[in-house]
Amino acid sequence: MAADPRRAPRSRAGPRLADHLLGLGSVYGKTIRDSRRAILAAGGLPGLIVLATAAAVGAQFATAASRLELVAQAQLLPIALRGLLGEPIAVDTLGGFVSWRVGNTLPSILGIWSVLALSGTLAGEAQRGSLDVLVTAPISRRRIALQKLLGHVTAVSVAMAIAALLTFVAGAAFGTLPGDAIPLGAALGHFALTGLLMLLAGGAAFAAAPVVGRGRAAGIGFVVLFGGYIVPAYATTSAVLEALEPLSPFSWTTAHRPLAGQEDWLPVGVVALVAATLGALGVVAFDRRDLGRAVGLRWLRMPSLPAGTGNPFTRQLSDRTAAAIGWGIGIGVYGALIAASAEAFAAGIAQIRGISELIARLYPGVDIGSPSGVLQLGFFAFGTLLTGLAATSFVGGWAGDEANRRLDLVLSTPVARSRWAVTSGLGVMAAIALTVVVVGVFIGLSVAGPGGDVATPLVGLGVLALYAAAVAGIGLGAGGLIRAGIAVPVAGAVVISSYLLEVIGNILRLPNWVLQLSLNHHLGQPMAGRFDGPGLVLLAVLAVGGLAISTWGLRRRDLRG
Repeated sequence: MAADPRRAPRSRAGPRLADHLLGLGSVYGKTIRDSRRAILAAGGLPGLIVLATAAAVGAQFATAASRLELVAQAQLLPIALRGLLGEPIAVDTLGGFVSWRVGNTLPSILGIWSVLALSGTLAGEAQRGSLDVLVTAPISRRRIALQKLLGHVTAVSVAMAIAALLTFVAGAAFGTLPGDAIPLGAALGHFALTGLLMLLAGGAAFAAAPVVGRGRAAGIGFVVLFGGYIVPAYATTSAVLEALEPLSPFSWTTAHRPLAGQEDWLPVGVVALVAATLGALGVVAFDRRDLGRAVGLRWLRMPSLPAGTGNPFTRQLSDRTAAAIGWGIGIGVYGALIAASAEAFAAGIAQIRGISELIARLYPGVDIGSPSGVLQLGFFAFGTLLTGLAATSFVGGWAGDEANRRLDLVLSTPVARSRWAVTSGLGVMAAIALTVVVVGVFIGLSVAGPGGDVATPLVGLGVLALYAAAVAGIGLGAGGLIRAGIAVPVAGAVVISSYLLEVIGNILRLPNWVLQLSLNHHLGQPMAGRFDGPGLVLLAVLAVGGLAISTWGLRRRDLRG
């Protein structure tokens, strides 16, 4: 019996919409699918922080009188101390306080995702060879790059929408006074700027990656991200930073605070235009260059050791030396600028009634007129975040040996797994030490110039190195025991969660046992000469124990990426 042609199945020219959304039909869909966990983290984390902050403010400052006291405390803080938080605008409202205390710092934290994702989405895959097959398919290189970029833009947009929705819920659930309600439009406006600042830094990395390679592109993105955040925060303390302030997108948008009832959309549009331009440059650069080929820009090359092939230690250290020096210079310049502002900081505090008593309660025993005291107040917290991220990047290089299958070749030679694990892990620790030494040179010169006490802050930097070693130990342990692919996410999660828990936990007056979960809570005030002995022991145990667990795990499991 002949088949009825009217019932013949129709052929499809391409994948269905559902296939695209599942990442089966396009580069765009696959990019979104691969980002699903990052979307939930980048959207849920700031949303939960806002919820927790709003709950604490609503409970502790439930009356109009208590809100006025909150405003007075915010305005008492000197510029050098409140720089990283921004100007306190309408902090007597729930939205204004959340915007000031939490919202202004989020782009510099969440932007790490965009920088890492967009610096590696093309350059990293090209270097590994995973794009070679894709470009032979009937899809142009320009479309590949564009869909990769649009996939990440969509992922950031969804994450910011989640954060905005949770912020709206926070205002509805915890508002106690008139004006505490947070309109959904205001929440969306705030996180629209957050997402654009993230994409601008990521766009700088995306534009540079096809030309200079993944590593240098990530460095450029981090300079745009952290430099843009720090420059306007401390522009009043340095003529150099003041001259650079007009270049910072964070300074363009200081008047856009929708959660505080203040909007300024023109500079937001400028940020969007710059981010789009950088993205377009990245697409064109990828379309016109050979896959995986980077320009050897000597002026972007940091000093390094000769290629180390004699043993795993020298190879790890030589591979990380340039990055270690780069991180050290960036963190060191930041610390040096803070130390140089000590005199101006002390003079500003002397002019403000009651501020000395307030800081004495928050930082007992710290001499706020000395460079070491100012470094503790203005540098150490953010310095731990940056140093921890540096350690995470070194762990990523270590994990890349296994993820990119180089370790298979190494272990085919007469090199024992345990020897490789120990010596390569020590190479990571040596890179951390080199970073902190470079930081110490900058801070030491800045403090010694006006005749300050150099020894105290340099000893405090030793605690910073121990903290970074503990972070690396945790990453090495996870990568060695389970698989290399989780080493960086685990180490990065420890760094960011510890920083946020310490900063936000003190504001929320969380129980001490919760604060103890943050590594930052065990550091004491080392830049001012105040140390936490048990905390230092804990950091040492995490560093050494993580290396031991990594060695034990690598001896027992199969290699995989």
